[in-house]
Amino acid sequence: MKSKINRASQISISTQLFEILKTDILQNEWQENTRFYSIRQVSIKYNVNPNTVLKVFQTLEEQGYIYSIRGKGSFIKKGYNLSISQRMAPILNTFKFGQNMKKGEINLSNGAPPSRYFPIDEYKKIIEKILKDIDFSKKLMGYQDIQGLESLRKVIPDYLKKFKINVSKEDIIIGSGTQSILSLICSTFNQIPKKTILVSNPTYQNAVHIFKNYYNIENINLEVDGWNMREFESILKKKRIDFIYIMTNFQNPTGISWAKWKKNKLLQLSKKYDFYILEDECFCDFYYDKNIPTSLKSIDKYERVFYIKTFSKSVMPGISLGLFIPPKSFLDRFSLNKYFVDTTTSGLNQKFLEIYIKEGFLENHLCMLRDIYSKKMKYVIDKINKMSHLKVVYIPKGGFFLWLELANYIDGEKFYYKCRLRGLSILPGFLFDSSGETSYNIRLSILSAEIEEIDIGLNIIEDILKHCSGLPSQN
Repeated sequence: MKSKINRASQISISTQLFEILKTDILQNEWQENTRFYSIRQVSIKYNVNPNTVLKVFQTLEEQGYIYSIRGKGSFIKKGYNLSISQRMAPILNTFKFGQNMKKGEINLSNGAPPSRYFPIDEYKKIIEKILKDIDFSKKLMGYQDIQGLESLRKVIPDYLKKFKINVSKEDIIIGSGTQSILSLICSTFNQIPKKTILVSNPTYQNAVHIFKNYYNIENINLEVDGWNMREFESILKKKRIDFIYIMTNFQNPTGISWAKWKKNKLLQLSKKYDFYILEDECFCDFYYDKNIPTSLKSIDKYERVFYIKTFSKSVMPGISLGLFIPPKSFLDRFSLNKYFVDTTTSGLNQKFLEIYIKEGFLENHLCMLRDIYSKKMKYVIDKINKMSHLKVVYIPKGGFFLWLELANYIDGEKFYYKCRLRGLSILPGFLFDSSGETSYNIRLSILSAEIEEIDIGLNIIEDILKHCSGLPSQN
């Protein structure tokens, strides 16, 4: 037991103590059925009321870390856990952390935009305007065209022109966000034997969890400008790859954007080896300079790209809308399958989005967000570049995420827990690693925290790095 209770923290003593003891169990490789600390030992060590310690022990027992025998004490439970892998605990903690922020806690992990950036005033005005037409409102509340509201699909092509994507309303399917669209794709190609999908390592694990239910998964390491194309073609020669899942611009978690020549090569290989590309472009609106990113869809002359884009980041998550542009030959197949798996998407929110785009609100909102996020990102990078034992792997040209590498004598998972105990939420790199290996990376998100909060969080990181045991001295 090494950590200390921070009595000045807004986090309750019982919560801090629970995290300390849980981390002790997870990191010190206790053997099954080993006697755990006594309530008296913990009470004395941390100067905490025995009743508080008892409640913490009860929570540890409820969550499957220990068990107790009356008159003998507490013991380590087999496997510590339960139904949920402990290596996924940071994701669950981060979700709770992001949704239930307490005063004094710093969130550098959340991938969802904070509510202060939501265009609620515009939403209210536009919705009120729509609802004034009672008869039309009733139609919006009913089942919609399975491809999406036609009037919305008419304005989408103009919005996509700045990305040099040329489509018509007939090419577009409106869905309920990225994960819903990925599930639609997977269920449409759910066959026996299973098809195989190739993903980056690291990558967005929510997508991987969807793919696991339908496909065999292969992975390839992501370099600072995309995949090693020789290595990729070598994989294609040895194995049948049906799909690849990719974010070529401002990737989650690394922020990496692919080199233009690699994007072109990828499309050439897709035709040569007959595979399709699931292109997730959820961050393409958030470029920091005047260079609008090039999507695969915009240069796809072979009809190999399934283009996916959400409006959860660019507008707000609550509208639950995304767009999907499959190759033309698959459009009818997807429309039919969407009827079975996602019968309708909110007509009211679709109409809101149509007006929000058509009247220029979206572009104005995005200009504001790009300015905010770019300033935050620059601040974080400048400060981290002055730290020891930590480096920026890649300086992103857009998006929200910064991929950092700890020195190889610091374990990313342990570092995560040390930050968590100090009231700082980050994400350890192993959560994005498809190979399951130990990772020395961490991901920071600039979305939720203000500059002042970011500064406090980075100070916590720097302080933890200074006090990590076993660090070599700096000359």
